[in-house]
Amino acid sequence: MPPIKQVVCAVIRDKEGRILLARRAPGQHLEGHWELPGGKVEPGESLESALQRELREELGLVVTVGEELARTEYHYDRGSIELIALETLVSGDVTHMTVHDAFDWFAPDEIKTVAVAPADIPLLESVWDAQRAVIGTPRPASMR
Repeated sequence: MPPIKQVVCAVIRDKEGRILLARRAPGQHLEGHWELPGGKVEPGESLESALQRELREELGLVVTVGEELARTEYHYDRGSIELIALETLVSGDVTHMTVHDAFDWFAPDEIKTVAVAPADIPLLESVWDAQRAVIGTPRPASMR
């Protein structure tokens, strides 16, 4: 069995507590699905460096990476990943998209209106549960 690949993803929030998701472009694995932006950790790379690199390459974002928020494993037919969510602050706006074709901000109750990448669902549940504990935001009905 191949080793589990580490994948980092950014939890970027706006002032209303909504989280930035990006939609996988046509021709990409999981095309049309929304996900927390990020990507694979290369050998010898720290989680922080990997996330900074991936967001710069894929969205043109300059970011400051904070604490780890959640970590889950997910098993796709093509292999397994360990998905690691990191709190992330952004400087500037998205300047380009290489593997995505759209991005948008989502509140917990809005997530049920879009297709979310399967590996991201338990991670988003954890993040929103923690956020709800702090500010009282309910978990979306589709994730109960």
